[in-house]
Amino acid sequence: MTDHKRQRIGSIGVVVGLLFIAVGVVISHFTGLATTDAVGREIYPWVPRCAWFETDPNTCWAIPVVGQLTSFLGSQIVIAAIVFGWIFDRPLTWARATVSAFLFTLEMMIIFGIVPNQWLALTQGKLGWSEQRIAFDIPKWLVLNNTVSISYGVLKDAIVGGYAATMLGAVLVGAYQIQERWKRRGQPRPATTSVYGRPVVRGTK
Repeated sequence: MTDHKRQRIGSIGVVVGLLFIAVGVVISHFTGLATTDAVGREIYPWVPRCAWFETDPNTCWAIPVVGQLTSFLGSQIVIAAIVFGWIFDRPLTWARATVSAFLFTLEMMIIFGIVPNQWLALTQGKLGWSEQRIAFDIPKWLVLNNTVSISYGVLKDAIVGGYAATMLGAVLVGAYQIQERWKRRGQPRPATTSVYGRPVVRGTK
């Protein structure tokens, strides 16, 4: 694939990703608005509302979460498009190294900062996952016939902790694989023809 074609695909990906981000932001931030203004005129009719589903804006969370997921998908499309169009499988220069470092830092902020923060904000806010609410009881035969309850607060923390550990492992494995790929790329390819122009045939012992 030529550099021009890769850059064109990357540019299209960036535009698509930015559109996803814009749509997601609009959905997540405008769903709780009223459908009419003070004089009864309809406002922002093209934005999904909790009121469409007769849901209390104070407890409505599904539509804003859809908007947030749409924005998250858009951010991943933008980052992947930039990497594919201008960085992946290219000679590493100072400019590409700088952009790569910025994109990696941005991705880590999204994965380990924004996503867990939004999860905790959702569960502690509209979902009301507190220590006082019991999620489930552990079967007594597993805890020596004692009564052990797991609260929503513990469940919330366990989910975010498991997510962080899983993503950290994925980042480490991914970084190792990329490093090994660059090492293999830097090694000279084995000769396929001899100095006489004949194909090289490896003998067997």
